[in-house]
Amino acid sequence: MKYYLKEEFLKDSGARNAGNKARNDVEEIVKQEGFSPLLLTVEDWYKMSTIKAQQHKAQALSQAFSRLKSGDQLLIQFPMLHHSFFTTYLVKRLQARGVKVYFIIHDLEVLRYVNLDTVPLKHKIRVQLQESSLLKIADGLIAHNPVMKSFLVNKGISEQKIVSLGIFDYLIPDFQEKKELSKDQPIIVAGNLAQEKAGYLYKLPANPAYNLYGVGFDESRALENETYFGSFLPDELPVALEGGFGLVWDGDSAETCSGVFGEYLRYNNSHKASLYLASGFPLVVWKQSALSHFVLEKKCGVAVESLHDLSQVIEELTLDNYQTLLENTKRVGKEIREGYYLRTALKQLSL
Repeated sequence: MKYYLKEEFLKDSGARNAGNKARNDVEEIVKQEGFSPLLLTVEDWYKMSTIKAQQHKAQALSQAFSRLKSGDQLLIQFPMLHHSFFTTYLVKRLQARGVKVYFIIHDLEVLRYVNLDTVPLKHKIRVQLQESSLLKIADGLIAHNPVMKSFLVNKGISEQKIVSLGIFDYLIPDFQEKKELSKDQPIIVAGNLAQEKAGYLYKLPANPAYNLYGVGFDESRALENETYFGSFLPDELPVALEGGFGLVWDGDSAETCSGVFGEYLRYNNSHKASLYLASGFPLVVWKQSALSHFVLEKKCGVAVESLHDLSQVIEELTLDNYQTLLENTKRVGKEIREGYYLRTALKQLSL
């Protein structure tokens, strides 16, 4: 039997229990591929002491694993929502019973949060130990892209175990195709607009114009070429978006992607890229980002070193150039909405 680990709180804890779009879409796709949920339910360990929370999560995980039999396969979304110091030990014990364990990576905290000054040292140590030990024992891994795959191989994980996803899928139940897009429409920025992640929004050049969607934006500091539309639920967002391109950019500089979140783009596939493509918008990405390889190969967007170059890049695009980007975006977007990339990765893992 094929299973996926479905992590839940016993009591509804609001946002914590709501999951997120990327994880929910993975669940939906793997269910369609014949996976059954293996339920991991915990009490609200946020209210417990560290030791009690660790014990509680380990017991819950052990109980969930006890339902599996030799020959079963288990897919876990990583990082786990209910991580425990004992997870690696429990996975090893599960594998000893003949169960294959696979991970699909959403984020590598070792590349992101461990570089933040605000993260406590004990959390950094836990992340380093948990990620390296847990991922090394996996029977197979789905990484974002070849760049992340190379990073993992350099960390000692067997190359044969790792499959590149390419890009995240993004399911849109009632998709409505965008009409009459043009290269001269504003650039879309969707997602977390808070200063620490998107400080560049307050330092943009005068052109082009930008349409902003998300939480954390300080409207009192909005530039003249910015229009803020507020925040939307994931399933409502594709319909709400208006513009000519979707921007994938992080950090506090318009000159380059900088800081912890900007540097992370060298390795990860931003989920907002999938949102834009699935919604029908070509991408603008940082030339040094891992995603630029996908975008340039699929010809579904443009790559720039600096947002100060963007106006000229768009100006030099002919109508035929932009039309080609739209056609390629339409093709890739359809694949993303159908879960093509995860389905392909699962086949490569022989799951």
